[in-house]
Amino acid sequence: MSMNEKNVIDFKIIPKQEEAPVFSSGLYSWMMFLINLYNRVKKNLKIDFDSFMIMQLVVSDYLYKTNKDGVKNFGDIEKELKNNHELFIEKRKVNIASIAEVLGLPRETVRRKVLHLSKIKLLDYKKNGISIGTEYKTVFSDFVSETVTKMSQLMKKWQSDGSLRRLLDLNKKI
Repeated sequence: MSMNEKNVIDFKIIPKQEEAPVFSSGLYSWMMFLINLYNRVKKNLKIDFDSFMIMQLVVSDYLYKTNKDGVKNFGDIEKELKNNHELFIEKRKVNIASIAEVLGLPRETVRRKVLHLSKIKLLDYKKNGISIGTEYKTVFSDFVSETVTKMSQLMKKWQSDGSLRRLLDLNKKI
């Protein structure tokens, strides 16, 4: 597959490039992964998807700062979450305005959702910033683990049907 100058898949040349039709199979697997993710957010976390994105932005900020100090494995991060929640608070710098800007949501919407996430302890909201809350360890242990497993299953499906190779070749010239 090839990308055009806008970094969008050029659907005009895909049929010429595919020696085996894998696009619909790979796309179906991706859609099922997303549906599963959205359903688990609603059912298991009991939050709406905007709240989930807000929580993920706070977590990604923590991970970005953590990676600057050196990459950690799953077990190390899980241990920090369970045993030393203060490490997450120390790295806090995210605020409502920055979340609203990155996610393209109104500040008031972000504020209300952060207050709710703080109330259920998924986030910790203080005047000096927003960090991961004490209950996020549950999300990490259960939700993140299942998401990683589902992502692994998706990659294996893509590998077996040839979709993964096609995705990895996406930016290569014809």
